[in-house]
Amino acid sequence: MKVAISYPPILNTLGQKAMVSQNRNVQYFKTPTYLLPVIQAQAATWLKQLGYDVYWDDGNSQLKTYENWLQDLVNWKPDVVVFESTTPVMNFYWKTVNELKTRLPSVTIIMTGYHSMRKPAETLEKSKTDIVLRSNHIDFVLAKLIPWLDEHSDWHVNCPIEGLTFRDDAGAIKYTGNFKQVEALEKSPDVDRDLVQWKNYAYENGNYLQTPGTYATSVIRDCMFGKCTFCRYNGPDLTFSMRPVQQSLDEYQRLIEDYKVREIFDDSGVWYRGKEAREFAKGIIDRGLHKKGCYFGINTRFEYLDEETLRLMGKANFRFILLGLEAADEETLLRLKKGYQLQYVERALTWMTKYGMHPHLTIMVGYYWQTQEQLDRTVELVKSLMFRGLARTLQVTLCTPLDYTPYHQECIEKGVLLTDNYDDFDMSKLIVKTPIHHDQYYEAVRKMYSIAFDPRFVGRQMINLTSFDKKDWQFLFTYGFRAVRRVRNHIFNLTRGLS
Repeated sequence: MKVAISYPPILNTLGQKAMVSQNRNVQYFKTPTYLLPVIQAQAATWLKQLGYDVYWDDGNSQLKTYENWLQDLVNWKPDVVVFESTTPVMNFYWKTVNELKTRLPSVTIIMTGYHSMRKPAETLEKSKTDIVLRSNHIDFVLAKLIPWLDEHSDWHVNCPIEGLTFRDDAGAIKYTGNFKQVEALEKSPDVDRDLVQWKNYAYENGNYLQTPGTYATSVIRDCMFGKCTFCRYNGPDLTFSMRPVQQSLDEYQRLIEDYKVREIFDDSGVWYRGKEAREFAKGIIDRGLHKKGCYFGINTRFEYLDEETLRLMGKANFRFILLGLEAADEETLLRLKKGYQLQYVERALTWMTKYGMHPHLTIMVGYYWQTQEQLDRTVELVKSLMFRGLARTLQVTLCTPLDYTPYHQECIEKGVLLTDNYDDFDMSKLIVKTPIHHDQYYEAVRKMYSIAFDPRFVGRQMINLTSFDKKDWQFLFTYGFRAVRRVRNHIFNLTRGLS
């Protein structure tokens, strides 16, 4: 059986590419970031190990046009095609599925992604999709489902694989219950880097100070916190499971020694904390990997890593630490169920910078309740943290309700959504009613991204050079040059709605 795990290139009218992989909030970029979809890559690896012919088909990172992508896929004649979908590109995917079915009538099309898993019947009704996976554990489900499809041509009649939605022979929609809530992550293999053409993702990524860089096989599946209302890692269909520390350390060693990777980022919803975090950092040091010139990065939360853990991580050469700040008022943090207090933000950032790390803040604006005062407080806090050197980089997005997360459902129930057209959910404009004019939020985005060009921020980076830390020199003279075009791209994308 031939299985394609496929990402068609999706372009908007401005010639910008949609960044779909990894179930991210979709945005369109002229200067793209190519993100390795780790769970799909594990699925591809597992299926290859099971003896299937696997076609890794990422039209974005392979720089294909839509027409070339489609023709190449049709020429390969797959038995199964697996797609990953999310709210802003659902209309595109439904149309693409129907077009592919016209060209390859016998192909079985499987749809994955948080939107489809939460509204599976919708995708079956709107397109000729055959199966929707109601699980983020795509690797585990496909490792069971593909052999069943291979051996049972009558799978529509009786398929025992949990977590599926499909049509039976009579056309009725069938559900096979919930997927297994916790999987033993050590069963899923490390990503086969050659199979997924890892170098296509090794350079165009703003998370890397050094290249080639790569994403590690994630140590956490879903999120150990799992309460943030706007986040996909939230809901009764999600939980978290953890990979053994030593297994991940083995992978890091292979990536550094065999693939000569110079930066590794773990994109788990939230990385290890406590004992596991210290064990991992100590393992890097004990194996001497911290002396190989490779940097490491993670996602974490405020109040999750204490000073002793961060000290070990600094020694182990951790650099990029991504944290969700989101807003600077307690009301918003409570409504979002962020689970941390503002009073501890500065302490955490102080520890991280003390031990040589580069904190990266993610911020959102445009919550349907956000007042001018709340917005101004966010802008001022971000400026203060950046100008004082407590954070190095930032990412600002418009809070777009997506994929029937709790925030999305809340916006529907309160009647604040301004559109129900999924094409409008691409984070390029605000789509909720707000207490102040939308222009105020776009202007706040511009102000925060413009920090990168402010003499106070540049001056802080010059002061950092006195530490003679290699990372500081690289940040200013290498990364800074590459970052300018991305900052300009973000400002254009998120403020072109200014009237």
